[in-house]
Amino acid sequence: MVGLPEITIGELLREARHGLAAAPFEASGREGGLLLSHVLGRSEAGILAHPEATVPSTSVAWFRELLERRLTGEPVAYLFGEKEFYGRSFRVDPRVLIPRPETEHSIEAGLALDLPSQPTILDVGAGSGCIAVTLALELATARVLATDLSYAALQVARSNVRHHGVADRVALIGSDLATGLQLDAIDLVVSNPPYVDQRDLEELSIEVRGFEPHLALFASSRGRFILARLLDELTSLRSGVHLILEIGYDQSAWLEATVEGHEAWDVVEIIKDYSSIPRIAVLRRCP
Repeated sequence: MVGLPEITIGELLREARHGLAAAPFEASGREGGLLLSHVLGRSEAGILAHPEATVPSTSVAWFRELLERRLTGEPVAYLFGEKEFYGRSFRVDPRVLIPRPETEHSIEAGLALDLPSQPTILDVGAGSGCIAVTLALELATARVLATDLSYAALQVARSNVRHHGVADRVALIGSDLATGLQLDAIDLVVSNPPYVDQRDLEELSIEVRGFEPHLALFASSRGRFILARLLDELTSLRSGVHLILEIGYDQSAWLEATVEGHEAWDVVEIIKDYSSIPRIAVLRRCP
């Protein structure tokens, strides 16, 4: 019986580059190396340094399966089942949004505040749990409550809470925003809520609109509905407590105008992301 022809790393990488170049979405030619590195359990540098090395047939089959999925637009983070956030790896799948680098500004803003020695923090819309877990790890004495409307998302968050060893300080709660919660003991609220308008669906890449959960992406009224609800629901916070919100690219002016007419809140700061887009709003509960 004639065996299957051997395939080298270089041949597989050329195959990947060809497919990715023809993909109907923006893809990096480097992704082939990342996929093969994942399959072979070796560093990307190690893969690229030995293009002549042959690849076992089972690994070739797995690589081609991942490449085929990637060419449909499925994000690499879902293919790998993990994504880095604030220097740590978090488990992700299509039940939750993929953590973005710009969301790390929320962590930085929270850590910059003068919090009590043992703060109680509320994360509204936990998703993968990346914000809640990161704050618990960065603030070793903090207790974090994390809510989400999606039970499926809470399952993913629970796996990350356990994986990072903070189950004793992070409590996951099924709730629509902060509905039903007692807020008088909360020292900080952080939220990355849905803020994309449904009418902008077709402007999003296939990677986002085709694979990430719409419940965590979209809000009505030009994406402002959830933000407005949060401002109202959190008015029972104590005076001086901060609310850190991730917002859409066109929502900072609306938020500042809304808060100006809302006696409960002051805008402390609007932080721009790595693309110089207003992305994080730091608000403070008024006296």
